[in-house]
Amino acid sequence: MYLIERIDTLRDLQLPAHAVIIADRQLPQEYLSRFHDPILVDAGESLKTLAAVEDLAVAVLKRRSSKPLTLVAFGGGSIGDAVGFLASILWRGVALWHVPTTLLAMVDSAHGGKTAVNLGVAKNQLGTFYPAEKVVFVWEFLATLPVHQRRDGVVELLKTLWLGDAAGSRALQARDVETLAFAPFDEIAPALTQMIDAAVRIKQNIVHEDPREEKGLRTVLNLGHTIGHALELITGLGHGAAVAWGMASSLVFSEREGMDAPALRHCRETLAPLLVPFGAMPAREVLRGAMARDKKRSDDQLRSVVLHAFGAPHVHADISADQWIGALEQAYDHFSRSPLRVRVERERSVTLVIDASKSELNRALIIASQRIGRTCIVGKSEAEDVTFMLRALRGLGYPVEETAKGYVVDNLNSELQQDEAGEGRRIYVGEGGTTLRFLLALCATSVKRSKIVVAPSLLRRPHEPLLRALRSGGASIEPFDDLSGQGFVLRGWERMPEAFSVESDASSQFASAIALLSVGAEAPFTLRLLGETVSESYLRMTLSLLELAGVEHIRHEDLIAFNQTERLNEKLTLEMEPDASSAAVWSAARFLGHPCDPGRKARVPRQPDSAVDRFLARLQEADRAPQDIDLSEVPDLLPVLTVAALTRRHPVTFTGVSHLRHKESNRLDDFASSLRDVGAKVEASADGLQVRPGTEIMPDTLFCTHGDHRLVMAAALLAFAAAVPLRIDYAWSVSKSYPRFWDDLRRAGWTLQLPEA
Repeated sequence: MYLIERIDTLRDLQLPAHAVIIADRQLPQEYLSRFHDPILVDAGESLKTLAAVEDLAVAVLKRRSSKPLTLVAFGGGSIGDAVGFLASILWRGVALWHVPTTLLAMVDSAHGGKTAVNLGVAKNQLGTFYPAEKVVFVWEFLATLPVHQRRDGVVELLKTLWLGDAAGSRALQARDVETLAFAPFDEIAPALTQMIDAAVRIKQNIVHEDPREEKGLRTVLNLGHTIGHALELITGLGHGAAVAWGMASSLVFSEREGMDAPALRHCRETLAPLLVPFGAMPAREVLRGAMARDKKRSDDQLRSVVLHAFGAPHVHADISADQWIGALEQAYDHFSRSPLRVRVERERSVTLVIDASKSELNRALIIASQRIGRTCIVGKSEAEDVTFMLRALRGLGYPVEETAKGYVVDNLNSELQQDEAGEGRRIYVGEGGTTLRFLLALCATSVKRSKIVVAPSLLRRPHEPLLRALRSGGASIEPFDDLSGQGFVLRGWERMPEAFSVESDASSQFASAIALLSVGAEAPFTLRLLGETVSESYLRMTLSLLELAGVEHIRHEDLIAFNQTERLNEKLTLEMEPDASSAAVWSAARFLGHPCDPGRKARVPRQPDSAVDRFLARLQEADRAPQDIDLSEVPDLLPVLTVAALTRRHPVTFTGVSHLRHKESNRLDDFASSLRDVGAKVEASADGLQVRPGTEIMPDTLFCTHGDHRLVMAAALLAFAAAVPLRIDYAWSVSKSYPRFWDDLRRAGWTLQLPEA
């Protein structure tokens, strides 16, 4: 049995004189500075290859070329896997210590002696059983762990309790799990310590009975992994988040095999705080292919773990990949469609770290994809609109690479690709209106056939003005509706026109989509705007980014002339600002009395929603007199500003927002109707919304969001403003723009509950 040591800080760690340290280079510098001559590596799947292990061995031998030698792995699971594998084969075995720096590694990969590297895209195909001599827990690592990494570890804790601690599983409530994952560390340290100890004991007992996984007993530790690994590979979810969905899927089989209803309900309730939305469900054939590469097979059959009761897992060989995929679809449908009950139990002071603006990023990515010069984009986002844009651009052949800080595009030696069947290019854009419109324009610059598949709801939004403008330039664009989905088939022009006209009175995105083509245009061109441009500030954002990229423009009334400069061929760095629409929710929460800090403000405020504080100041005046506020420059702020206005003493009338009727929902009328349903005194007009004082929100009523991410965020804010619980439908639609919204709310004191299954 190996030794487990617990220390408070890294300063307390005593290493052998012959130790060689291999550490995650992303660890805080204050930790790395305490190591002597460490080998710094990038954590992740790229480390788990034979080539990377060979490089690691060379680096180790430069530091010590003879025994005794102890390899010390500082990091998460991927570093433990790779260093453990190297320790097992270097000189036929050298000493190994694990110093796990993540909660997941502390309770999972640091124990049991499994080491592995990947073979191509197939995970963990080459490996050994090689237990560490010592595992050291350093508590200060847990204190500084990012929330998403702590949540991944809590998934593993919960899974292990399900497997071997029936009493502990029953005692653990959903609120306890939510607190463990999201509360400040000093609030949960004692409880977390107890759970870690319990989970490690359970895992040690299971491993002791089946150290080399020869009896099948140890296989139960793979609960949630059968479909979880496939999701991890396809969606980019972290290991813990993917396993959580695997556990949710396994409960479908638990129900079919007779798990009693109270235990099943308890499992779903305690798992719910750990589930992370991952956008559109991957295609069945894609999931099937990923599962076919899973090493957890015996005689080419999947080995599946199903819980029959707490502490009673069973291994099955008769559950097919298609059955697992069906279970995942059922679980995802249940959790994503179930309303969330949202309330604020205890306000916590938090400082937010907001992702880069999706509006700026999508524009910057289109610009970078057309420039000849190397473009570095500083800033990242997990928003679905950006994720789909990245996938689409790569599918079209643009060389977009992800870096630690953002993205790099270098077109100097790139060539756009066409599929081998010669049928052109096929991309999927989900529900992203910006993504679709920008890509329609970009695809119009190529004579190659492009098939753009969209979520059906997106087709209900207006696109015709842009389609007419692109067709007038020579592009062929036809809608389709077949077995592959719905969307548009497009072939572009051979030579870009010298002039465009586009109606911009329904959306400024139509004008922005064409303006962005100036980056790749072979000659200057003009764009005439027809009608009064709505959300003019978003068009100004586009023009500002184009100027930075090397496209000059002259604007006179409704005519914009674009001219390309030599700067398009030079290296460029574009810095993205934090997403102002996400930060606006927190600015409104602070206005309502929550002790939160929305985080870093934009140095160059290109986003319209950056003006939120100015409009909140106007609302402050509504405590003294009625206010009329024109939102024509910032219409998307209407939902959060309305919630703030409901708390004022005098009426507030918002105007300039009529085109919100053409967003993800009829954002104006639907929002007004949903507010009235929960007790708010509001009334929509042709071009605005009137908010009257005296609102009393009815607790536990359902707030209908119509799947609109802005309305979901406003509803959560309303639960705080009114100090009552609300039920919110389509809560996960926030992943379109602010995927970490619910995590941040939990950190700030909101509590989320799912209804009973």
